[in-house]
Amino acid sequence: MTTDVVARVSPTREWPEPDGTKAGQRGRPLPTAAHVMTRGPRTIDSQASLFSAWGQLHGEYHQHLIVIDDDVSPIGVLDERDIALEWPPGPLGAHHLPVHKLLRFRTRPRVQAQDDLAKVAATMLGAREDALPVVDEDGRLLGLVTVWHCLELLAGARACDGQGHLVPESARLGNRDPD
Repeated sequence: MTTDVVARVSPTREWPEPDGTKAGQRGRPLPTAAHVMTRGPRTIDSQASLFSAWGQLHGEYHQHLIVIDDDVSPIGVLDERDIALEWPPGPLGAHHLPVHKLLRFRTRPRVQAQDDLAKVAATMLGAREDALPVVDEDGRLLGLVTVWHCLELLAGARACDGQGHLVPESARLGNRDPD
């Protein structure tokens, strides 16, 4: 069973312009998670079977699947590798194993939409995760940010100035959404 996520953040990939209080600033502030995240990522109910999760990921372009509870709050992120490593023996084991069982001993890192990408990257590194759910103030799912979003951003920037703001390249990269 999948659940559609309602986009509660305006769908834009433009970087925020610096406000007038920082006159003379060469670069732009770091984008936030909301600016680079994938809106409407693949989700699965926490009670769904491992077999269902595999069916959603296998052969699809989506590389991550967010496990959500009844309140549309993320409880974890799965990928094909996670599922393959936990595949139970027997022909029916995967049909009876709910996906939330795969996440029971894992941390549940997440970021908020207003967190800048430096904080997002630090959270990913600290948790050793390559994808994080983006949540609102109430903990409900807004989207998904991956290492690919961060790399695409860095590939389009020449350097950072002294205040940690990106100096953008003139050439834009194509918008590729891996999830």
